Amino acid sequence: VTMSLGLGVGQVAAASHSAAGSGTPKLKKGITLNVWNIFANTDPEYNAFVKVLANFTKATGIKVNAANSPASNANGKFQLAAPAGNGPDLIGLHHDQVAPLAASKVLATVPSWAWSAAAQKKYAPGSVQASAASGHIVAMPWSIVTTGLFYNKSLISASAFKPAKGDKYLRWSNLLPKLQKLSDPANKKYGFLMDMNNFYYDYAFLSGYGGYVFKYQAGKGFQANQLGLNSAAAVKAITFYANLSTVGKYKLVPPTMDTNTADGLFEAGNAAVEWSGPWNEGNYRSKNINFGFAPLPSFDGKHPLRPFSTVEVYSVNRFSKHLNESFALLKYISQNMELPLFKAAGRIPVLKSAFKSKTVQSDPLARQLAAAAQSAAPIPGIPEMAQVWAPTATDWQQVALGKATPQAAATQSQKDVKAAIAKAHGG
Repeated sequence: VTMSLGLGVGQVAAASHSAAGSGTPKLKKGITLNVWNIFANTDPEYNAFVKVLANFTKATGIKVNAANSPASNANGKFQLAAPAGNGPDLIGLHHDQVAPLAASKVLATVPSWAWSAAAQKKYAPGSVQASAASGHIVAMPWSIVTTGLFYNKSLISASAFKPAKGDKYLRWSNLLPKLQKLSDPANKKYGFLMDMNNFYYDYAFLSGYGGYVFKYQAGKGFQANQLGLNSAAAVKAITFYANLSTVGKYKLVPPTMDTNTADGLFEAGNAAVEWSGPWNEGNYRSKNINFGFAPLPSFDGKHPLRPFSTVEVYSVNRFSKHLNESFALLKYISQNMELPLFKAAGRIPVLKSAFKSKTVQSDPLARQLAAAAQSAAPIPGIPEMAQVWAPTATDWQQVALGKATPQAAATQSQKDVKAAIAKAHGG
């Protein structure tokens, strides 16, 4: 059983209403739009982005200035600047920043002429969901980041990550014995490592058993008052997670393992496999590791695990003096910046045509990262998610340490997160 995480395209389209109707409005030439980005002007993404903007200007006669992004807290500054008439026309965001800004009423709802129901079907479903807040589309996506298994080819063969005949996905049950053979924790040699105190990773097990953090309702979004941390799926997920520890059944990962230690062991050639994200690629290359990447294994060979993902989006300032032109730019960059920024910085596209392109598919690492991204689940884009991370990670880790049962941890995490949310709400 898997949880459906794609926002119903019909509901999204209905929510993407606009007085502009379905036809593209006439655009003013000679104006200048301002854009704030999530990347710095010194990053490789910036130069590639500027070239995309130049093509937009050539096509429309509308100039774009993207040189003045704040170095820090851009979304906080935007929240204040937008209503005062000083904000940019477009702002780049990580998708989990969208809902709080939408709640502050500073983001414009995307009209159907800019992103129709038919056009939404051309994107990875999770990226459409990540662009919505309270059932309204208030952003458009351009890239996605998720996690999976990086492996050292000198320690484990790529063939270890191929699904068995008749299976769509590799099963954990087929991979685990191979990882156990490579593991000798007493001598600081590991077959598999992950951060054992980080719910960003743990969630994949919950999703793999059909569970959820917050109940998702099509057209309405994530429901903060419907928590699923003490479900039967959660108990199964915690059981599997804890069994990966050196205290558990598979005896693979020290229960106190953290990201920095895991990174160091993998980079030193002392771990065959590390569950991580593409942000580590540069480090691995600098250490001359011959590495590969594989999406997370499945429990049943039929349904993928759905690790958390972050979707990169742009939104339009509701107070922009040039709304139609801003939506035209939003549409253009979402459709045209994906491959240029993949080439410049390895950013994984969300347009199906882009990630199926020869450019992406001919790069073995990118092909696997793109495959992992298509199964990934966007982090719930509601403010209450901030209260989930710490208590849930701590409660699950107690089981990996042998100090609690899976059922006790599930019950405790549900209780702790509810209390943290109530406190955040002033209760």
